Amino acid sequence: MKRRRWIAVSAVAAVVGAFASTGVMAVGTAGAGSRTDARGVTATSINVAGLGAGPNFSGPELKIGATARFQVENNKGGVFGRKINYVESADDKSDPNTDLTEAQRLVQQDQVFAVVPTLTPVLQSSTFLTQQHVPFFGWGIDAGFCKNPYAFGFTGCIVPPADGSIPTTGTTWGALAAKYLKGSKGKTAAVIAEDLDTGKTGAIVIGSQAKMAGFKVVYQKNPIPANPPPGDYSPYVQALMTSNAGKPPDVIFVTTAFGNVLGLSKALIAAGFQGLLTNAVAYDPRLTAGVKGQTVFTQFDIPEDTSNATMQQITSNIKAVAGGAAITQGTLAAYFSADAFVAALKKAGKNLTPEGMAKAMSSMTYQVPGIVGPTKYPAATTVGAPCGLLTQSDGTKYNIVVPYSCYQDYNYKTGKTIKY
Repeated sequence: MKRRRWIAVSAVAAVVGAFASTGVMAVGTAGAGSRTDARGVTATSINVAGLGAGPNFSGPELKIGATARFQVENNKGGVFGRKINYVESADDKSDPNTDLTEAQRLVQQDQVFAVVPTLTPVLQSSTFLTQQHVPFFGWGIDAGFCKNPYAFGFTGCIVPPADGSIPTTGTTWGALAAKYLKGSKGKTAAVIAEDLDTGKTGAIVIGSQAKMAGFKVVYQKNPIPANPPPGDYSPYVQALMTSNAGKPPDVIFVTTAFGNVLGLSKALIAAGFQGLLTNAVAYDPRLTAGVKGQTVFTQFDIPEDTSNATMQQITSNIKAVAGGAAITQGTLAAYFSADAFVAALKKAGKNLTPEGMAKAMSSMTYQVPGIVGPTKYPAATTVGAPCGLLTQSDGTKYNIVVPYSCYQDYNYKTGKTIKY
């Protein structure tokens, strides 16, 4: 079965976290274990490693984001006297088989206690990690984060299985688009995704969100080849630009992997599209000139939010280890993954075991207010936190055009809202 590289966000968002790296808010009772021989754990250290999908989520991004958070905690003496040692960043090269072999290497050779951060949409290793009782924390952009006792998505389960067994999503992306356009009454939307099973699900999910926000959906298909991407986007541009009774729609949701987002969006702008062109993956300060006019949905706040003191502290923490490296979506996702891991360590208690960690994860609420979350477990094993913002490139920088806010989860098959 093909696992997709689509990094669609189920228009829900994220996690309650911490200051001081942000002071974590965790809810529930500690789950202390009795074992003293946990893999990767000593009286003074905990070994972890990152696993990412290059080139979308590169090793340096993983290391910078996670190390920035761990450094804050280590400088305070660690968690129960244990300092967190970031061993390495493994790259699955966006290949499911490589993902499995790299995870096996991290566990069997590096002997890591946990995989933090886990940033990949081809998480073939989720079953292996669960069987080996290896906790993993990351951005839930693969179904391996859903209904998994050893998985903690700091935004919850945001990419449900392609089989429709978890028909959940949030209203967030559609609601943000409606706010940007100052209402959706009488407005039209198109949704395009990739030619994969999960691309088909993605088109359905985001199309449903657009409808929930009041848009008339005039195009909802997944025709674009994922790997390799097409060299010529003109057939898709033509279909989209005429989808509204021969005219362009008011908004186009591009729910594809990074390469297709860049290629298709560039072609649409070149063809004269002037409506809201939005995706969920192209926030990257290194790309501002090339993505001028594009609007990105992010599930968490970004450094450009200079009015939020906590976000600026997080940015400062990252810059302390980043040097001159850009702070990307991957860097931020790595930071929040590490932040959630620290919260779970504190909740699990001093007698750290994988099983105790899983117990702590199962009832934890994670949030950095106004930045990410709240993500509430156990509910987040099947839904995501329905929060986010829209940011837009003006060619030189990103500007927040719809501020961070939280909306509603619902069942996209029945249309019924979900209590979260």
